[in-house]
Amino acid sequence: MQGMARFFLSAILAAALLQPTQAIADTHRPARHHLTKTARRHLPVRRVAHSRSAAVDPVALATVVAKRYWGAVPCGGQVAVHAYSPLAPGVDSETDGWVTFNSSLGPNELEAPASTYSECAIWLASWHWPTAAAADQDWNIFCLTVIHEMGHLLGYKHSMTPGSVMAPVFTDESSVPEICRSVRPLARR
Repeated sequence: MQGMARFFLSAILAAALLQPTQAIADTHRPARHHLTKTARRHLPVRRVAHSRSAAVDPVALATVVAKRYWGAVPCGGQVAVHAYSPLAPGVDSETDGWVTFNSSLGPNELEAPASTYSECAIWLASWHWPTAAAADQDWNIFCLTVIHEMGHLLGYKHSMTPGSVMAPVFTDESSVPEICRSVRPLARR
């Protein structure tokens, strides 16, 4: 029964991916940053050669999963997700992800109402996830990071509640939501 449920969830997520997303991989750098430091145990990343034709891009899948998790789409649906790019200047070298946006109170001001956010972007550290294979290898934390950053674009701040996806620091996988655990981007299922 659980296998069938995973099959249907995978089919639903795959169908959602057929819709255009703003997930992109490029080398642009943000001018200003909101930093979310996620110190956690660092497992060696195994680089896996695979056929991309049989795979779903982890960035696109994590973006869809985050939108489903929150049941909302921030920034009028215009969120660019930047991955596999060099770390932006001035960003802590241990930062896994951060967001940039304009708001009614100025750039990257989380005190502004989320409804005023525009030019929204999520940046994912290439030092940790340099390739799609690396993101797949570390899927649970990668997915959690995208959900966390999407939460900031929806106006959520850091939470000290144990197990929260909005925790400021992840030391293990206890904050990973079930929706991340139930899907995989590549054919390693």
